[in-house]
Amino acid sequence: MDRTNRKKLLWLLFATCIVRISFFMMLGDNLDESLQADVDNYLHLGHSLTDNSVYELHGQPTAFRPVLYPALLALGLKLQLTAKAWVVILHVLLAILTVWITVLLGCHLKDAQTGLLAGGFVIIDPILLNQSVLVMTETAATFFAVLCMWRVAKLMDRPGPLNILLTGIAFGLAGYCRPTFYVFALILLILLLFVLQTSFVRRLAITFSIGCVVLIILSPWVYRNYQLFDKPVFATTHGGYTLLLGNNPLYYQQLDQTEITYSATEFDEGVRRFNVSAEPNFDFWSAEASLKKPVITRNEVERDAFTYEVAFHHIRKNPIGFAKGCLARLKAFWTPLPADVQEARSDTQRYAVGIWYVLIYLLIAHFTLFHTRNWAHSGLFAGLALVVAFSLVHAFFWSNMRMRAPLIPMLSLVAAISFCSPKSGSS
Repeated sequence: MDRTNRKKLLWLLFATCIVRISFFMMLGDNLDESLQADVDNYLHLGHSLTDNSVYELHGQPTAFRPVLYPALLALGLKLQLTAKAWVVILHVLLAILTVWITVLLGCHLKDAQTGLLAGGFVIIDPILLNQSVLVMTETAATFFAVLCMWRVAKLMDRPGPLNILLTGIAFGLAGYCRPTFYVFALILLILLLFVLQTSFVRRLAITFSIGCVVLIILSPWVYRNYQLFDKPVFATTHGGYTLLLGNNPLYYQQLDQTEITYSATEFDEGVRRFNVSAEPNFDFWSAEASLKKPVITRNEVERDAFTYEVAFHHIRKNPIGFAKGCLARLKAFWTPLPADVQEARSDTQRYAVGIWYVLIYLLIAHFTLFHTRNWAHSGLFAGLALVVAFSLVHAFFWSNMRMRAPLIPMLSLVAAISFCSPKSGSS
């Protein structure tokens, strides 16, 4: 990158800071509400780490949420910053790093113009802007997604020991932010066996080494959970809940009758009754269940395992509903149009967001039609595996539009390449 483009990059990073801070100022009430509600308990866990140096929820050790984001929150709280101020600082810093690495990847893929345009797309992306003012993991997960892509691109160019180590570290940390990254890592390591430009023995050694680094980084978390729960927990104890959230009688009924609105509140009421029966086929959402008294005590890991059992029971019982649910979850994951669930969001805003993503998708379709071979490029290869991994996971587990946030840099890069490429021909 020459001097002129470096100046443009600095201006772009400055613009990232201005846009995100401006968004916080405009939607400060949303951040206040998110901090107060703390629906995912990330702030609660951050305070637990800050105040007691333990990772616990409601006074009990937990593995319900991945630990990295609460640890990042705890870092600012330990420095005596208010939660609101630290979330603003943290999310702005992560956004700047995300844009910076996106630009570097664009330069690697094509040229500085492409990288700068992709970075601009990331700055104004509606999902990332919306999630930036909420105490949730999308901002951090997006940074780790583009970091993993960047490390894989460097690895494929020069598969030396340092790049192997840094790639493994990137994936290991990403998994601590969102467990779906472990699926991404597994798919990518398998594919690297076929695409790395070296001997098979060397490819095997590289992928094995990366996998070992990821496992080493993961091992303290697994050991800690084994000590607390007498069972190894590799990711979180939240997986059963998210699988069941999209595979239960209430959800399947909503798929067949569009006039019924699926309510997570009603779903949660049934989940809280899991202590009335040990049978996965029991209807926990029935009136009968609401009258039964608790008879079973489960710890967090046992509850997660039982939730998986209930989910698999309903999947086997209603395979057609499961198939419809998979399609519905993929639709929810990739839809360009936000759901009409927030009263504060006008139809004009919703359709503006929809038009933005339709344009991005059209540019991606153009790239795929006329530059198909470039999907195998070292910088896009990891992104393609990322798309496959996240789409696969969210076809089975609960899904909505915000969950594709980690894919935004990837989509922005492809759209920028397409926009900056000749309108015809192939490569």
